[in-house]
Amino acid sequence: MSRVTYTNTPDRVDQEQIRATHHVRLVQANEEGTGVNALPRGVYGYTYSPGLPNAPLFAVRRYRSYETHKLADGEVLVIGYADVTTAAQIETASSDLSVVVYPQAGQDSSVLVQIPYSRIRQNRQHAAPNQDGFLVTLAPAAN
Repeated sequence: MSRVTYTNTPDRVDQEQIRATHHVRLVQANEEGTGVNALPRGVYGYTYSPGLPNAPLFAVRRYRSYETHKLADGEVLVIGYADVTTAAQIETASSDLSVVVYPQAGQDSSVLVQIPYSRIRQNRQHAAPNQDGFLVTLAPAAN
Protein backbone atom coordinates (compact mmCIF):
# COMPACT_ATOMS: atom_id res chain seq x y z
CA MET A 1 0.00 0.00 0.00
CA SER A 2 1.42 3.36 -0.98
CA ARG A 3 1.31 6.44 1.18
CA VAL A 4 -0.20 9.64 -0.19
CA THR A 5 1.66 12.84 0.59
CA TYR A 6 -0.06 16.18 0.08
CA THR A 7 1.97 19.28 -0.55
CA ASN A 8 0.90 22.72 0.52
CA THR A 9 -0.60 24.87 -2.20
CA PRO A 10 1.27 28.12 -2.87
CA ASP A 11 -0.57 31.44 -2.80
CA ARG A 12 -1.61 33.10 -6.03
CA VAL A 13 -1.31 36.82 -6.74
CA ASP A 14 -5.12 37.22 -6.64
CA GLN A 15 -5.21 35.79 -3.11
CA GLU A 16 -2.52 38.19 -1.92
CA GLN A 17 -4.41 41.09 -3.49
CA ILE A 18 -7.72 40.19 -1.86
CA ARG A 19 -6.04 39.94 1.56
CA ALA A 20 -4.66 43.44 1.11
CA THR A 21 -8.07 44.71 -0.03
CA HIS A 22 -9.75 43.10 2.99
CA HIS A 23 -7.02 44.32 5.40
CA VAL A 24 -6.66 40.90 7.01
CA ARG A 25 -3.67 39.33 8.71
CA LEU A 26 -2.84 35.64 9.10
CA VAL A 27 -4.03 34.00 12.33
CA GLN A 28 -1.28 33.89 14.92
CA ALA A 29 0.05 30.71 16.52
CA ASN A 30 -1.92 31.28 19.73
CA GLU A 31 -5.14 31.73 17.69
CA GLU A 32 -4.82 28.61 15.55
CA GLY A 33 -7.67 26.14 15.92
CA THR A 34 -10.02 28.80 17.26
CA GLY A 35 -13.40 29.07 15.57
CA VAL A 36 -13.78 31.99 13.20
CA ASN A 37 -16.70 33.18 15.35
CA ALA A 38 -14.34 33.62 18.34
CA LEU A 39 -11.42 35.19 16.48
CA PRO A 40 -10.82 38.94 16.37
CA ARG A 41 -11.85 40.88 13.30
CA GLY A 42 -9.31 41.42 10.54
CA VAL A 43 -7.87 37.89 10.32
CA TYR A 44 -7.68 35.09 7.80
CA GLY A 45 -6.70 31.46 7.90
CA TYR A 46 -7.45 28.10 6.37
CA THR A 47 -10.09 25.52 7.25
CA TYR A 48 -11.55 22.22 6.12
CA SER A 49 -14.95 23.39 7.39
CA PRO A 50 -16.02 26.24 5.09
CA GLY A 51 -19.34 27.80 5.99
CA LEU A 52 -19.45 26.57 9.58
CA PRO A 53 -20.01 29.41 12.07
CA ASN A 54 -17.24 28.03 14.28
CA ALA A 55 -14.88 26.80 11.53
CA PRO A 56 -11.41 26.50 13.07
CA LEU A 57 -8.76 28.55 11.27
CA PHE A 58 -5.12 27.59 10.85
CA ALA A 59 -2.08 29.48 9.59
CA VAL A 60 -0.88 26.87 7.10
CA ARG A 61 -2.78 26.07 3.94
CA ARG A 62 -3.21 22.33 3.54
CA TYR A 63 -4.48 20.27 0.64
CA ARG A 64 -8.08 21.27 -0.18
CA SER A 65 -8.43 23.67 2.74
CA TYR A 66 -10.41 26.87 2.22
CA GLU A 67 -9.13 30.35 2.91
CA THR A 68 -11.51 32.22 5.18
CA HIS A 69 -11.47 35.96 5.99
CA LYS A 70 -13.06 37.70 8.97
CA LEU A 71 -13.37 41.33 7.95
CA ALA A 72 -13.18 44.43 10.14
CA ASP A 73 -17.00 44.68 10.12
CA GLY A 74 -17.31 41.07 11.35
CA GLU A 75 -18.48 39.58 8.03
CA VAL A 76 -16.89 36.21 7.28
CA LEU A 77 -16.03 35.20 3.72
CA VAL A 78 -15.05 31.87 2.20
CA ILE A 79 -12.50 32.49 -0.55
CA GLY A 80 -12.51 29.95 -3.35
CA TYR A 81 -12.52 29.39 -7.08
CA ALA A 82 -15.22 28.72 -9.62
CA ASP A 83 -15.65 28.67 -13.37
CA VAL A 84 -16.49 31.89 -15.20
CA THR A 85 -20.23 31.14 -15.44
CA THR A 86 -20.59 30.22 -11.77
CA ALA A 87 -18.60 33.28 -10.66
CA ALA A 88 -20.94 35.53 -12.65
CA GLN A 89 -23.99 33.79 -11.20
CA ILE A 90 -22.68 34.30 -7.65
CA GLU A 91 -22.37 38.04 -8.31
CA THR A 92 -25.77 38.51 -9.97
CA ALA A 93 -28.13 35.81 -8.63
CA SER A 94 -31.67 37.15 -8.25
CA SER A 95 -32.89 34.01 -6.48
CA ASP A 96 -31.37 31.24 -4.36
CA LEU A 97 -28.47 29.59 -6.16
CA SER A 98 -26.62 26.32 -5.51
CA VAL A 99 -22.98 26.33 -6.56
CA VAL A 100 -19.79 24.37 -6.08
CA VAL A 101 -16.70 26.35 -5.09
CA TYR A 102 -13.20 24.88 -5.02
CA PRO A 103 -10.39 25.63 -2.56
CA GLN A 104 -7.79 26.21 -5.23
CA ALA A 105 -7.71 27.25 -8.85
CA GLY A 106 -8.01 24.52 -11.43
CA GLN A 107 -8.31 24.21 -15.16
CA ASP A 108 -12.09 24.73 -15.04
CA SER A 109 -12.21 26.84 -11.88
CA SER A 110 -9.85 29.76 -12.28
CA VAL A 111 -11.95 32.72 -11.10
CA LEU A 112 -11.51 33.86 -7.48
CA VAL A 113 -14.87 34.16 -5.69
CA GLN A 114 -15.97 35.36 -2.26
CA ILE A 115 -18.84 33.66 -0.46
CA PRO A 116 -20.15 35.82 2.41
CA TYR A 117 -21.48 33.77 5.31
CA SER A 118 -24.47 36.14 5.33
CA ARG A 119 -25.54 34.70 1.95
CA ILE A 120 -25.23 31.02 2.90
CA ARG A 121 -28.65 29.40 3.05
CA GLN A 122 -27.47 25.79 3.21
CA ASN A 123 -24.27 23.80 3.11
CA ARG A 124 -22.97 20.49 4.37
CA GLN A 125 -22.26 21.06 8.03
CA HIS A 126 -19.09 19.01 8.54
CA ALA A 127 -15.37 19.07 7.90
CA ALA A 128 -14.49 17.62 4.51
CA PRO A 129 -10.73 17.52 3.89
CA ASN A 130 -11.14 15.00 1.08
CA GLN A 131 -14.15 16.61 -0.57
CA ASP A 132 -13.31 18.07 -3.97
CA GLY A 133 -15.61 21.10 -3.78
CA PHE A 134 -17.84 23.02 -1.38
CA LEU A 135 -21.52 22.72 -2.33
CA VAL A 136 -23.44 25.68 -1.00
CA THR A 137 -26.83 27.31 -1.58
CA LEU A 138 -26.66 31.09 -1.57
CA ALA A 139 -29.28 33.77 -1.04
CA PRO A 140 -29.73 36.28 -3.87
CA ALA A 141 -26.98 38.83 -4.42
CA ALA A 142 -27.58 42.29 -3.02
CA ASN A 143 -28.01 44.66 -5.93
